[in-house]
Amino acid sequence: MKNISDTEAYTVYDFVFSKAARTLSNFIGVKRITRPFWDRWRASGIDDATIFRVLDGIATIDNWATVAGRVVDEEIAAFAQVRPGLTREQEVSGLRRLSYVANMAQWGSLPITDEKLRLYRLSRDLYVEGETLANGDRYRRIDVPWKGRTLHGNLHLPLSEAGPAPVVIVVHGIDGCKEEHLATELRLQEAGFCALVMDGPGQGEAMLLDRILWSEDFHCMVGAALDVLADNPAVDTTRVGLFGMSVGGLWALRAAAGDQRVRAFYDLGGPISPPRSFSHLPFLMKTKMCQVTGARDAVAIAQVLGKNSIENDATVSKVSCAVRIMHGGRDRVVTVAEKEWLRDQLRDFGHVPEVTLEVIPAGDHCCTGYATQVRADMVAFFLRHLTGLAVPAR
Repeated sequence: MKNISDTEAYTVYDFVFSKAARTLSNFIGVKRITRPFWDRWRASGIDDATIFRVLDGIATIDNWATVAGRVVDEEIAAFAQVRPGLTREQEVSGLRRLSYVANMAQWGSLPITDEKLRLYRLSRDLYVEGETLANGDRYRRIDVPWKGRTLHGNLHLPLSEAGPAPVVIVVHGIDGCKEEHLATELRLQEAGFCALVMDGPGQGEAMLLDRILWSEDFHCMVGAALDVLADNPAVDTTRVGLFGMSVGGLWALRAAAGDQRVRAFYDLGGPISPPRSFSHLPFLMKTKMCQVTGARDAVAIAQVLGKNSIENDATVSKVSCAVRIMHGGRDRVVTVAEKEWLRDQLRDFGHVPEVTLEVIPAGDHCCTGYATQVRADMVAFFLRHLTGLAVPAR
């Protein structure tokens, strides 16, 4: 797969910025320039000691994967030494922690190198080992047919076997992977839901290992996953919730508009429309977009941007499920005004049984510093609309 600089879509400024970012990381350290992401990592259940264990040894973003890879290998070796004396719960905790350390290590590598791919495989395999040990047959890795290829997902079933349970599908953002969202899956599982996190086209495993890039019909992967889950007697695919975050919120809303099995949609930081000009995007976001879509020039990028919008009646007017919008007042990616527009449009069309918007004044993009509050709110919303449980609305 091509590396980040192999594109005609970057401006001279981008290359200058890229060099400046590397110089800045040399001067003040990776730990400081990654500070905006700390709450995102904490939201996934990773502790500060682990975060700083990875960051403290990295001198510059250029050597992120190499240095972080050594940290991962050291952590795995240390775990292997003590593992024979651990309880089952301690083993599970250790495997989950190692999976996320490996995920952090691959995430910080912008070029898609062999080391980045190795670290992602470690994250995936440690995740599968940990969840299999923790859940037995209440966890499984599922395969979803997609245009002659295969997409992969992680499915957690409720701990009790009280009959078919409603399912919540998590649609994550452009730079994440399914292994990153275990804490959300476990919260949904604890509440009695089946929880599925997929890597759709252009995301995580699909992009990195299977070379499946983003396509305009990304949202159709939700229906494809539900078709697979329909064969599982533990899953009730007539009661479906979608939890979309960042651009995954945009794609999830499209899925909700096109599939009547979706009864409830929770939107966390989903954009209404992408920036009008690719040239205005931050360099790091340009990097991800080029990798995820395969676009390499300004014309291809413009086509991608034009296909990523729900700012039209054709999509919003078809949404007929309950909608809950949670948003950060300090979100620099998506404005509060955009979410107010979406709320008002849904109300005006009159097809949704409920639509509410809550703004956390100090919240950033996807409210990463408020993960506990957001998950509690999300679970209460899905309980009301997928199970009929009378949980007071916030």
